[in-house]
Amino acid sequence: MTQPNPSGPADNDPAKTFRIGHKERDEAIEILREAAGDGRITVDELDERMEKVHAAKFPIDLDEVLADLTTELPSDRFRPTSAIAPAADRGQAIQGHNLLDPLVIKAGWESEVRRARWAVPPYIRCEPSMSNIELNFLEVDTDLQTIDVEIVAGMGSVTVVIPDDWAVNVDELSKSWGSVKSVVNAVPTGRKPIVRVGGSIGMGSFKARFANYFDRRRMAK
Repeated sequence: MTQPNPSGPADNDPAKTFRIGHKERDEAIEILREAAGDGRITVDELDERMEKVHAAKFPIDLDEVLADLTTELPSDRFRPTSAIAPAADRGQAIQGHNLLDPLVIKAGWESEVRRARWAVPPYIRCEPSMSNIELNFLEVDTDLQTIDVEIVAGMGSVTVVIPDDWAVNVDELSKSWGSVKSVVNAVPTGRKPIVRVGGSIGMGSFKARFANYFDRRRMAK
């Protein structure tokens, strides 16, 4: 089995660079056992594939073992672009913005924050590899009805802060060992924007919330 090189030309593909653990391997083994029980693979194939699962380091390694047994591959949860695919009624561009060229916000060793009145594009990709990212929309003035936020799996956190009449949908956001929490509306008021979050939070955390005490104090100054 060819092992991807996380420091080589992997094009930042999380499926080739994000290390898997016991949880992902156990899930793969369960699929193999079900396939053997259904007679889709032999006992010898089961043993051979289980050895490959135990040796796997990245989601792409598990794909090679399970590709002919399931349509939901392990890499799917680590490849956020599949979670926010362009729907037929959305097209490839909104107001001059291309889905394939989103605003990219990275948080390596330092946190990244977008607050106050900032220019919000329809497509945003967050890469919280080690630190935290905050997308604060409380003072944003926009005509957009939909804002797509794609999260690339990492160890940091992403926080989305919205006005009371906005909404956040996290149905397409997956996790491995991380956490996803939304304490806001999933449906906006009237024609106010909805923030659609997809991808994978990985080992980090995601939270969507309304304004807190510190937000209100900052805006009152």
